[in-house]
Amino acid sequence: MHKSSSPLDLTAIPYSQRQLVVVQADEVVAAMRESRSNGSTIASSDLAKVVKAGSLLIGGITVWVGAAAVLAKEAYDAWVKARDSGLNVMQISNTEASQLSFPPGHPRPGTLYVAHPATSTVYYTTAMFHRMAFEHKFTEAVELLMSLGASHIEVEHVHGWSREFSATMATLVPTVSAEASASSNTARSSSLLFKADFDNDHEPSVPSDLAWYAHEPTWRSIAHGRLKYGMKEFSLGVSYQDDYGVNAGLKLKAEKAGLDMGGAFEDHLRTTWTISGSFNECKGKP
Repeated sequence: MHKSSSPLDLTAIPYSQRQLVVVQADEVVAAMRESRSNGSTIASSDLAKVVKAGSLLIGGITVWVGAAAVLAKEAYDAWVKARDSGLNVMQISNTEASQLSFPPGHPRPGTLYVAHPATSTVYYTTAMFHRMAFEHKFTEAVELLMSLGASHIEVEHVHGWSREFSATMATLVPTVSAEASASSNTARSSSLLFKADFDNDHEPSVPSDLAWYAHEPTWRSIAHGRLKYGMKEFSLGVSYQDDYGVNAGLKLKAEKAGLDMGGAFEDHLRTTWTISGSFNECKGKP
């Protein structure tokens, strides 16, 4: 009987090695790793034995073994094709995947996932990677400002995703108005995506669980100005410039390898939004 290897601590692996993953059955991943370490290949019959052993271990019904072996062989072949096309795809087990956070309904076999660039436990589908990463960065910026005591914010488009994207983003901000108010400054009015007012008496603080904060010197400067010097107004940029290698080239290679994108692929778009506004009156010395 084949023994599964110990699960890897994925959070300890460098980003470049774990950026792209596909999730498979524990026994299949163990067999593939053993085969690669021995410099050999996997036959369908070998995978059938592995999957059958796994089913017996958990009391499974053996009628599904043949189909499971075929799926396992397809998974292995997809990994080989991805490797040969220059994609560094890591096959991880269901047990290892339980360490991670995936979108609702995931992970699914044969789907290619991309690691969040600033949070080691979060993975997105390849199709929605850029939209979800930017959305997460924007909402963290708003969360930071609200925690620092923001009473009013206005979000302006500089370049990249704009109104077709901001309608969804506006719903993530409490008490937001997605309509730009009339302004004598036509250029500014057309770039104003939405604004929000907060009845905020929050004592200024920085949330402890922000993923992007350590990588954003401007964000840290605003927090410092607010916490130490009682800053009253702010202007903070949310910029998304790097495609992290998730682009049309990766999409083509993944499709050739037979990997699923998890939906219609949305390519990277260099984007900068500016969030400006004012803080509430500090209670005593900040």
